[in-house]
Amino acid sequence: MPRKSDTREKVFAAADQLLQQGAKPTQQSIRDLIGTGSISTINAALNDWWASLADRVARKNEHPELPEPVLTAANQLWDQALAYAHHNLNQQRAELQQTLGDIKKQSNEELNNLRQLVDRLQDSNANLRSELDEAFRASKAEQVRASSLETQVIRLTSERDDLSRKVKQLERLFDKDQTNASKGGAKADSQHQEKMIELRVENKFLSNKINELNELLAIKSTENEQLTRQLTSQEKEALQQQHRLELVLAQQDARYEDVVNSLNHCRLELAQVKDNN
Repeated sequence: MPRKSDTREKVFAAADQLLQQGAKPTQQSIRDLIGTGSISTINAALNDWWASLADRVARKNEHPELPEPVLTAANQLWDQALAYAHHNLNQQRAELQQTLGDIKKQSNEELNNLRQLVDRLQDSNANLRSELDEAFRASKAEQVRASSLETQVIRLTSERDDLSRKVKQLERLFDKDQTNASKGGAKADSQHQEKMIELRVENKFLSNKINELNELLAIKSTENEQLTRQLTSQEKEALQQQHRLELVLAQQDARYEDVVNSLNHCRLELAQVKDNN
């Protein structure tokens, strides 16, 4: 079994020979040339040969034992490696620039969409607030009207009660004067009756008026309750709309930060590629 050092020397010699012939040394080409050695051993030796090639070329003036054809082939191979690396660099740079452009385009589209959504939500929120203010003013007006009706009902009820007491007093006086059969007494009875009729008519009128006001008050109270419920519902909807708007703004800030981070990352990679070039 050949020693590893012998195989390594054979690999170095075979690689130099292939390089002189203008061929790139590979594991298979070297094994075909030397006829022995495992692939792993040849691969390790070939890696060492590649690692030492630059130093060997650099020391050519001090150690002229390196043949000129080997140096020429090494220079050609080095030029090919540089060209390949430069091609890969340009390709990577183009890909990064394309990625950067795509990210910018996508971020601009997302930002425009978010701005349009925010504008729509702000308009909707402004409309809701306007409707809310209008409903609040209407509710206040109805509350004032309802309070005025309640005051009128209380006043008219008090007047009706006073008239009712007066009517009862006159009725008692009329009963006492029923026994008076004199002309003057008859005249007094007639006056009492007329007064009682007037008071009863007025009392009836006030009672009807109070009933009408009570009915109107009930209607206005119902309307006021409906307005109050509507006001509460609109306030709730306005708060929900405001929360949605705040959520969209927060999402916009987060997306904008992500886009900025992506752009900065692409710029950093592009700068690193330029530095490596």
